[in-house]
Amino acid sequence: MIDFIASPWIPTVVLLLLACGARVSSKSWLAPGPFALLTWSVYLVIPLVLAPEYKVSALGVWLILLLVGCIAIGADFGVVQPPNKPARAKLQALPAKSLLHLSLFLSGLSLLGVFYSAGEALSKYSLDLSIPSLLSLGHLLSVERYAGEQPPFLVRVLVIWVFSAALLGGMSFAKARTRTERFLCFMPLFSALMYSVIQAAKANTLIVIALGLGGYLAMRVALGGSPQVVTRKSLLITAASVILVLSLFFVVDAIRSRNQNQGIQFGADWGRAESASLGYLAVFSHWADNPEGPGAFHLSLGSYTVGGLLDVAGLHSRNVGVYSKSVSLDGNDTNIYTAFRGLIEDFSLPGAMIVCFLLGFLSGRAYKHSLCGSGTSAVWLAGFYAFLLWSPIVSLFYYNGPILAMLVGALAVRKVTSANRQRGSASLTIRPVGSV
Repeated sequence: MIDFIASPWIPTVVLLLLACGARVSSKSWLAPGPFALLTWSVYLVIPLVLAPEYKVSALGVWLILLLVGCIAIGADFGVVQPPNKPARAKLQALPAKSLLHLSLFLSGLSLLGVFYSAGEALSKYSLDLSIPSLLSLGHLLSVERYAGEQPPFLVRVLVIWVFSAALLGGMSFAKARTRTERFLCFMPLFSALMYSVIQAAKANTLIVIALGLGGYLAMRVALGGSPQVVTRKSLLITAASVILVLSLFFVVDAIRSRNQNQGIQFGADWGRAESASLGYLAVFSHWADNPEGPGAFHLSLGSYTVGGLLDVAGLHSRNVGVYSKSVSLDGNDTNIYTAFRGLIEDFSLPGAMIVCFLLGFLSGRAYKHSLCGSGTSAVWLAGFYAFLLWSPIVSLFYYNGPILAMLVGALAVRKVTSANRQRGSASLTIRPVGSV
């Protein structure tokens, strides 16, 4: 009986039931409350089913339920009552090609950063321009990164635009009409993959996917669509995404471990892949059971939630790895503690509850205004979706790229909408007297 009460499945089932209830109430899985509850229901069920060997305590899952529940409650207060007759004329007339062209331009800037990074590294290590030399860069640059060195300033300035391009690409995909347009919406992913190969890093590509998907879902809301969650197409996309992520893990891992004197070897280290992709729940649970976990008073004031901004402002230095201490899962170390540990570390548990409520409230307001055709609100809603999709890892806004993407997306949508409105006003002409 005690084992049953201590089972992590109890809060998991409660969260799933809350998600279903919220869906019935809001009539859409894309409403912020149901989306948050459903997303973390999936993120709880998957590791419990696929990695039962990892020890997960009920306390950790209850904490997640508490914070996700605060997001859902805040979202309900934010939405209040959605409009009966949504006015989407502004976004229906929004020229998607303008956003797509900007996405392609920013993708080109980031790709220049990738080429510049490769050229500088080849010159630094006296390597020739060949495939073996390019593959060797991943190992060399990853060693530099974990030693605390950062890429050249110009590389960082150029590559950071890939996140803005991804958000705009996802939003453009929701309005794309031709296969060519849909294909071009994926150009930010190509740039991110190239950088992942050069730097032997996975995070930038995964964040690009989260931002692109968030932009697509938010634009679907603003345009009046509400895609079903479980369809054959969504299942195929999910399967393809899993294959892509696993392939990216093995390729990057192989490149990272390669040096100039060795050929690249693709070995399926399933233990490391499993701990990196499914270990977040066990790692967070381990921290929750620790005396220095949520029971202690923490007040880092944003260093784990918006660490990049604090680093730029000179208020707190940001480390290469978010957390220095790792947890061993069947012999494989991982330090992926989810975004919830960062929230609790930054604001204490009561403070994290308040922050989650405010996050839900603001997302609810953004959802309500998106239903009315507000493109700017759709951008903030996209940030909320992307934050939740990335939340098993760490706070999405720990990095500056996604924050810049939100600002660029909001300015771009406002500019394009304003320009489109002005063109519409200019097209009006005064009819001559007597004309029909």
